[in-house]
Amino acid sequence: MIKTYTKVLGLLLVALFILGCEDKTVVKEIEKTKKVSNSEKTYEKGKIETHAKKEVEKESSIKMASNETLNEISRDNAKISANGQFAIIIFESSNCPYCEKLNSDVKKDETLKNRLKNDFATYVLSVNENKMHKLEHQGEFTTVDTKTLIDIYGVEATPTLIFTDKQTKSIFVVPGYMSPEQFKVTLDFIESKKWKGLDRKNGEVYKELKNYYIQKGIIRIEK
Repeated sequence: MIKTYTKVLGLLLVALFILGCEDKTVVKEIEKTKKVSNSEKTYEKGKIETHAKKEVEKESSIKMASNETLNEISRDNAKISANGQFAIIIFESSNCPYCEKLNSDVKKDETLKNRLKNDFATYVLSVNENKMHKLEHQGEFTTVDTKTLIDIYGVEATPTLIFTDKQTKSIFVVPGYMSPEQFKVTLDFIESKKWKGLDRKNGEVYKELKNYYIQKGIIRIEK
């Protein structure tokens, strides 16, 4: 019981550290963490779904090509820091077809590849591994493992992309695959800073992102 309480407290502190105390997301993650603790949920390989909503089998049961290009654009995730840039954290799985599609897109699109590698601090984390990370947030570092990040961000499908500001604080989360054009426009949106000053409690950031997609032709409104 004491160990469970300590675990919950640790997760809550990390949630506040990553998401900020003013986020409604924190309240949701606190409730989620309580449920995780009460049910004594354990982290196992193969329990996170792909974006296709199919149950992911254990890594050893499916042989698919590794996401080499995603790994190539990723910085060393032992220490996750924006380093004065906007950051992207990509959660992927080695047996996820949509991760393979994302990997293929980045490999073929040199513009997207170069922007992710050079203009953004991009980190790729595999849900199949539970590694330790030093995570920077607003100039401070905390030690956290992959499992905890999965719980905090509510990752239930792969790929899931976390877009952060230059202090590694989450701006918004995209659970699922994005086409290369949508991905590049999303990067433009981050760099435009149109999300700054918007209230994330009531979804203003996502509304502004949708409007940006409409302006750029990613979303078309039928007349």
